[in-house]
Amino acid sequence: MTEQNTPWLDKQRKIASRCEKELGRPPKDGYAYRVYGGVCVEERLLPGGTTASDQMKAAARAARVDEEGNRDLSAFEEIEEVEVAAAEAALDATKITLKQLPAVTVNHQTSLRYPRNPPINKNSDYIAFQFYSYAPPFKQAERNQGATSGYENGQLKGFTGYDYNQVNSYKPNGDPTILLYMPEDVSTGFKANWGGKAFSTFATNSLRAAGGETTGDKLKQLGNAIGEQADKIVPLIGATAIRKGIQKITGDSLSNDDVFGAISGAILNPNTELLFEGVDMRNFQLTFKLMPRNQDESIDINKIIKQFKRTMLPRKGASKVFGISNTGVTNGFIGVPDLVRVAFMHGPGEHPHLPKFKMCAITQVDVNYTPDGSYATYEDGQPVAIELRLNLQETKLVFAEDIDQGIA
Repeated sequence: MTEQNTPWLDKQRKIASRCEKELGRPPKDGYAYRVYGGVCVEERLLPGGTTASDQMKAAARAARVDEEGNRDLSAFEEIEEVEVAAAEAALDATKITLKQLPAVTVNHQTSLRYPRNPPINKNSDYIAFQFYSYAPPFKQAERNQGATSGYENGQLKGFTGYDYNQVNSYKPNGDPTILLYMPEDVSTGFKANWGGKAFSTFATNSLRAAGGETTGDKLKQLGNAIGEQADKIVPLIGATAIRKGIQKITGDSLSNDDVFGAISGAILNPNTELLFEGVDMRNFQLTFKLMPRNQDESIDINKIIKQFKRTMLPRKGASKVFGISNTGVTNGFIGVPDLVRVAFMHGPGEHPHLPKFKMCAITQVDVNYTPDGSYATYEDGQPVAIELRLNLQETKLVFAEDIDQGIA
């Protein structure tokens, strides 16, 4: 959008520059400077990027009539330009992008890992789990990624569109990264849902007619199609009447096709089409057998299991609910569990030939302390072997554009 340049906007820019110099700071978010009696005042911005006083001044100017009986509508026209631009910026909020999550990097000094040895080198394959706080997808601050409060030249400042993948929304929750050996089952899958839908001949012809390029064409052609098919629906009306009469008298439940088949030896053409119904979010399972070889590995294994359990479970209470932090309110809620980023690694970076996942929720944690069918522990009570099974599900759908960005 080109930058607007009207006398009214020029005046507002000069006022803003003057007031910022006098007061030594820009206005608060969502406010703009205006001058009354030579004094700079902060005034709240309306959704259109103007203020209430701007509207009142424009109305006052328009109310005055000159000698020829004309009204001065220039202020309204200039304000309208600003508000139209703001409306266009608001429409930009519907733009959806699919940003790519940044590459996973691992700090091996602070990570929890099993096994502890051998050390990871440039040829090592392993799996990394990084933990993040949940980011509400429809929180206003998250939708306006790249934007600051307020408008500039009628546009939301710095707005770049809504990122469906919420790349910039997720913040580390402070838990250490967990590194585990490469599991035996490494796989991924995508499922698209298609379903057969039957259309009557009447509906089929009507929908074809409604396929005009413009709304006027659609309505005109739809009307013509319905008129042309009026005589074709007479048998259907008759069959419906017979079906209802039989059901009322005998209680037998018949379909129109039952009636047509019994009388005419034919049924309605189902005109079945296969229609797309969406895709499922990917889910996958990872299983690990953890067998501590020394006291240090026992401690690490217990910490790893505890961290996965804690990540999966909600927290009692919430920090804020609709901006309210009063504990009398927040104690009536539970906090959404944290999320995890799962990455197959090769040396210091992500594995180039294995699947990549978006942010995931842990949906189930199963811990089996007798994976070999019998109970056995070391002298300190630590089980000889523990099987850890994690069920995970991506929190976002995968689109074709994601595949081009490396999600596979």
